[in-house]
Amino acid sequence: MSITSWIMAIAIVLFFVLLGVRMVPSYLEFHSMSKILEGIKEDPQYRKVAPKQLRKIFNRRIDINGIYDFDQKNLKIDRSKGKTSMILDYEVRKPIAGNVEVVMSFHKEVDWK
Repeated sequence: MSITSWIMAIAIVLFFVLLGVRMVPSYLEFHSMSKILEGIKEDPQYRKVAPKQLRKIFNRRIDINGIYDFDQKNLKIDRSKGKTSMILDYEVRKPIAGNVEVVMSFHKEVDWK
């Protein structure tokens, strides 16, 4: 391989490393929030708790996990038809270079009776 080919190969590898560095923290945060939702669902003491209290519990748990830049309007809590639904639905944009961004959409829904 020539020097030009090596430079191009290294540039491509560095681009994907940069993508990974930008994207992995967002996926880890989503994974933590998904586990929090599942934990709330599995805990029997939260079966009859009001939606406002569920939101406080969720907020406390994400603070413990070090997630501080979560917008609370992205969590919807619905109590209808005898079941409780907690829906986490949001989008994250991370800049890569200049005006190039990567967009990640996350959705998690947990239901229980």
